[in-house]
Amino acid sequence: MTPQAPPELDLTAQAVPPQVGAFRRALRRWLGEVLDAVSPTPGGASDDLEDLADDLVLATSEALENVVDHAYAGAGDPGSMWLQARVDEGTVAVVVTDHGRWRDPPSGPSSRGRGLEMMERLAETRVDRGEPGTVVTLSRRLPHESLDRSAAQA
Repeated sequence: MTPQAPPELDLTAQAVPPQVGAFRRALRRWLGEVLDAVSPTPGGASDDLEDLADDLVLATSEALENVVDHAYAGAGDPGSMWLQARVDEGTVAVVVTDHGRWRDPPSGPSSRGRGLEMMERLAETRVDRGEPGTVVTLSRRLPHESLDRSAAQA
């Protein structure tokens, strides 16, 4: 039987701190399934694939923490946050969505406001700000050898 990439991951919860960890763990499990499906070596993912997964989990965690800390600030009750992940044409994409308000990062020296920069270093990052809400899309191309294995399985 040929391994297949898992179906899309689709999670929704209140934007509260414990949910960040729950989403992060669910994403890491899902990425583990992706790695198993595309790994060029049976029985274990390459270091490149493991690094890709770690980078995406860290970037996604930062995006989720931004939702919890900023999107619904001053709203009284926490709003909702969504996490969706998929593999499409050799690219893993993770989308974090909220219906809160965008808060610009500080412009001067600060110990905060580096989350977007970190996400951009870890993954291709697109931020779409709407009224209301923000959509952060984080993506990484699978390493070439993984794409070769996926193509051979098709």
